[in-house]
Amino acid sequence: MSRMKCMFILAALAIGVVLMLGAGSAQAKLVPKVDGFVLFTDYSGSMAMRHEAEGVKKITLAKQVLLGMNEKIPALGYEAGMATFAPFEHKWQGKYGKTQIAEAAGSLSEDFPIFGRMTPMGDGFSALAPALEGMNGKVAVIIFSDGVSNEGMDPVAEATTLYQAARGRLCFHVVSFADTAAGQKILDDIAALSGCSVSASGPALLADGAAMDQFVRDVFYDEVADAAPAPVVMEKVDEVIELRIPFDFDSAKIRDDVMPILDEAAEMLMNADRPAILEGHTCNIGPDAYNQGLSERRAQSVKQYLVGKGVPAVRLGTSGMGESMPKYDNNNEEGRKLNRRVEVFLK
Repeated sequence: MSRMKCMFILAALAIGVVLMLGAGSAQAKLVPKVDGFVLFTDYSGSMAMRHEAEGVKKITLAKQVLLGMNEKIPALGYEAGMATFAPFEHKWQGKYGKTQIAEAAGSLSEDFPIFGRMTPMGDGFSALAPALEGMNGKVAVIIFSDGVSNEGMDPVAEATTLYQAARGRLCFHVVSFADTAAGQKILDDIAALSGCSVSASGPALLADGAAMDQFVRDVFYDEVADAAPAPVVMEKVDEVIELRIPFDFDSAKIRDDVMPILDEAAEMLMNADRPAILEGHTCNIGPDAYNQGLSERRAQSVKQYLVGKGVPAVRLGTSGMGESMPKYDNNNEEGRKLNRRVEVFLK
């Protein structure tokens, strides 16, 4: 690059240049909201009683909801488990598969005694702790219960202990079969522990397919459609040159429309003879652990491209920030699109 050309580029950077390049096509894609989940079913004597409004055993309703929900959950690589409380028992745990969950749900008996089968709901939460500790990333616990608790530890207190120990990784969701105000209050108090909680009536989910679809989507996945690609932004701020490279959703591939900008950046980096930091970022859709890896892959992708254009690898440092440092609003698609980026800092 000639000295005059370099000076021209730096002058442009000083006032900020936004280049709108290429046109993207909208594509819908399902992405997981959590890394794993546990279907946690009340198996106590009160669940063997008939639901006051429905006239059907609550365990029968719960089993139908479990099987119907399983059919709706997309296979997105979740770690999954199914357990019961009152009594506590691990029914199954492993990589999510519809067959395994269907078999575990199918094994639930609908004919067990009511009397003598109390509901130590809090003890069930306590017993679930080791399984949750063994699961990575964000975890959803979906509770299927009528909320009755008449023995053992306080269920809300034990759920609170689980939630606090998880340090933001855990979200409780509730499918209620309560037919008493006291039972519903316990379930509501557990749901209130996590701001991400979704609550629904079990009978309503059975009666309304759209409600079931919405519950599954709210708990398990997002559907994302990328709009037009984000712009490439180059600017100079306080003598630090920043080059912001956008990426498509869930991708670490260098887009064709970005390559000409990276070509100029490579030439500038070679002439500047200064180190650069390549910092990868993502939007907030998807599990934390996955986004961390994606941000690192994006930074490495830019490094590989620049090295291929002649920039010495030793002058390029990389780091992945995951979704931890958004510059734009993740509550709308435009902001999420802009957060899918690598920033190049020339110091």
